Amino acid sequence: MQLEQVKAKIQELITDFRVNYSKYEHGSEADTETKLIEPLFYALGWTKDDFDKRPPARREGKRGIADYSFKINDRIVFFLEAKKVGIPLEKEADKQVISYALSKRPTVPFAISTNFKELKIFCVEQENALQQTFRTFPKPEEYLTDFQSLLWLSRDNFLSGATLKKAEEEGRLKKRVAIDKILLEDLMQSRKQLVEDIGKNYSKYDLNETEEIIQRIIDRLIFIRRCEDVGINPENISLKEITQLPHNEAYPKLKTYFKKYNEIYNSGLFAVGIDNDCDKIKIDGLIIKKLIDCLYESKDKQYFYNFDWIDADVLGQVYEQYLGKILQQTKSGKAKLKDGQAHRKEQGIYYTPTYIVDFIVKNTLGELLKDKKTKVKDLKILDPACGSGSFLIKAFDYLYADLGNTEESKQHKLDGQGSYSVKTEILKKNLYGVDLDNKAVEITKLNLLLKAAEKNRKLPEEVDLHIKHGNSLIDEDGAIGQFPFKWENDFKKESFDVIIGNPPYVRQEELLPIKKYLEKYEVYNSTADLFIYFFEKELKLLKENGYFGMIVSNKWLKSGYGQKLRKFLNNYFIDQFIDFGDLKVFQDATTYPCIITIKKTNKKNPKIKICLIKTLDFKSMTDYINKNSFTFDQKNLQDEGWNLKNTETSEVFEKISKVSIPLKEYIKPAKEYFGIKTGFTEAFVIDEATREKLIKEDKKSAELIKPFLMGSEVRKYFVNFKNKYIILTKIGVDIKRYPAIFKWLSQYQSQLEKRWDKGNYWYELRSCDYYDLFEKPKIIYGAMTINPRFTIDNSGYFANNANFFIPSGDKKLLAILNSKLGWFLIANTCTEIQGGYQLIWKYFGNVPIAKEQSEKLPVLVDKMLSLNKQLCEIGDKNTVETKDLKDKIEQLDKDINKEVYSLYNLTEKEISVIENS
Repeated sequence: MQLEQVKAKIQELITDFRVNYSKYEHGSEADTETKLIEPLFYALGWTKDDFDKRPPARREGKRGIADYSFKINDRIVFFLEAKKVGIPLEKEADKQVISYALSKRPTVPFAISTNFKELKIFCVEQENALQQTFRTFPKPEEYLTDFQSLLWLSRDNFLSGATLKKAEEEGRLKKRVAIDKILLEDLMQSRKQLVEDIGKNYSKYDLNETEEIIQRIIDRLIFIRRCEDVGINPENISLKEITQLPHNEAYPKLKTYFKKYNEIYNSGLFAVGIDNDCDKIKIDGLIIKKLIDCLYESKDKQYFYNFDWIDADVLGQVYEQYLGKILQQTKSGKAKLKDGQAHRKEQGIYYTPTYIVDFIVKNTLGELLKDKKTKVKDLKILDPACGSGSFLIKAFDYLYADLGNTEESKQHKLDGQGSYSVKTEILKKNLYGVDLDNKAVEITKLNLLLKAAEKNRKLPEEVDLHIKHGNSLIDEDGAIGQFPFKWENDFKKESFDVIIGNPPYVRQEELLPIKKYLEKYEVYNSTADLFIYFFEKELKLLKENGYFGMIVSNKWLKSGYGQKLRKFLNNYFIDQFIDFGDLKVFQDATTYPCIITIKKTNKKNPKIKICLIKTLDFKSMTDYINKNSFTFDQKNLQDEGWNLKNTETSEVFEKISKVSIPLKEYIKPAKEYFGIKTGFTEAFVIDEATREKLIKEDKKSAELIKPFLMGSEVRKYFVNFKNKYIILTKIGVDIKRYPAIFKWLSQYQSQLEKRWDKGNYWYELRSCDYYDLFEKPKIIYGAMTINPRFTIDNSGYFANNANFFIPSGDKKLLAILNSKLGWFLIANTCTEIQGGYQLIWKYFGNVPIAKEQSEKLPVLVDKMLSLNKQLCEIGDKNTVETKDLKDKIEQLDKDINKEVYSLYNLTEKEISVIENS
């Protein structure tokens, strides 16, 4: 972009504006837009293809709908609200465009309001965004006098991310708040008041029954608000009118609205007396009015809510967050809010980010729709753990985009619900869901009804919707209390064309009541996570040549409990595999997921598309995957563990494996040893001063006091000993023979009662018979590590169980494990977790070690150990000696890497693969 040319074009616009000000002031908003605002952005590098403009017909009422959405690669980067010249930029317009930006998924961080005479840029997620503008131009001349600020609106700066980075540097995007969270907090307060009101007047309902009543009221209100903002509310009735009534008239009036909606839309949502008493009871009108108010505007009056522009699955997010809070009833009958995060984790419920849902639906249903032979009207799409319905909502969008443009859909014809609608037909014929949480089932139905709602057309009745309550994994009649779901009739096996979703992540041993029902599965393992069984269930429900797509935890790739599953899946055509490693895809969760898509055919795929995602900082997940993916031959997948590597990496690893022997064969005895499991640390792990005190009181104390390492103290080629010691009171030691230690432990008697044995204190160490090995030469290392940190210990350190050790002082082996090649071998052998690797012997023992000996490596390792010891003794002091030591260590590390490569006879090309992997 030539900046002088940009300035010249903007100067022309300013001149035109000043010369023709009266014409613009009395002209139309369209003139301001097409002759001033749009040319301003053309000058800044944008084109007509870069923005969507809301048609004039949609502008009646101007209720917060943004006039422009500017995009880069189909990703909205800011919204713009336009006013004509002469109309000031009022706060109402600013609030509308801010709220609109906040409501989108993902949130659009920037919003702009302008009449050309003035322009404001907002970082919408910033606290108090209305007052804290990102940049303001009070008059057109400042477009040039503050030209550098105006350039933050250039297409180049949005494309490069420079504008976003600038806002982050200024601290404007640190407090990220989405409109769904604001709405949740407001709803939760209203829900609490409703619980208290119903509890006070109707003691016959327990808290769960009360919650069902409240959920139905809120569902109805959200549906009505959506109809209002889309413009399909019958007789133009508005909930807002109820807020102007006396308190005692509010709920009776609301019931008349419910009745009217039942007449018009005829959906189970408004049916009277079907499954709860929300239409029978009385509710305090003040609470109802507050609840209605919070569906129009946030309590702090900072944001409007418009349900035309809030994505349907935002309601799912609100519900998922609601599960994170539990309403508890106190003895006084009042309700209180409690953090229910543990409850949510017990159920394994994690809301799936929209971009993940988009990707899975696109690569399953989207693939099927590409086939011209597909009978789209007959497709059946299932989510067997549908939650709040986000996958089914996206599937609806795909089906409607396809079916809504057919000639048949445009024909005017009638059915029992009024004018024919493709939307209603999709709900009745194409979408199927099951969930164990009945409230989630209701939310899914609500979300889908919102999608299908059209003016004066009746919605499908409850019986016409295929969204059911039940346990997808259990279908036995005798499973009392487990809500078994029968896969029959419309839900019969092998009747679905597409199965998608995000099943719950719950360790199966935590669900003992259903264990006996899971034993019949081919993939059964007594320690498996619950999601394992969804794979088998779903693939057996799928039609031949149907598509399957699921996001699940990635732990099954190499775990022992996943072996049967790996074997099972390898019988199908695996299309794509996307692994997120340790990236935090789910908010507030430490589950690390992967996505797998499968076509149900017994062929194997010679070119599985694999992508190991290293960052979530991408504009388009599809673009990132296309750029960073590689192919993998399915026939190379091993039941023992799936090691998904690109071809070059695989070839190098296979070559090394063929000329080496596994670590477990190289070492004798062929096993690892754990550090000591420390329990009541304060009693048994002591500091230097306590050690000296105990030995001074009784010299024999020294026999039981050993130097002790915590996990973080074991580093690469050195131990950073923090002067901690362990009192080694293993079973069989008579503590009374050591009076000073006996006295020391006695002060902890109440905490140590369970560790009392035959009148002697003893410490419940991990049962082992290798205490003597701690005091012999050993290679010690972290059980979980994000980089190589192996060292030889000749000082007799004991360690906690965050450390493992190999009873060997082999310096060649130490050099290999700490080298770049060693880390490459570990990464391609061990289980990846939390940004590093878990060095469990089952996998770590398979790391290929060179058979040949080396004269150089032991010498280099001795030097490395000595230099690191010196550096450790200096500590954090930044001296000339420190720099010299670090330089020498860095050079030694290079020399060791070079010698290790030579030991394995690797070529320059192979070394390059290793160093770039």
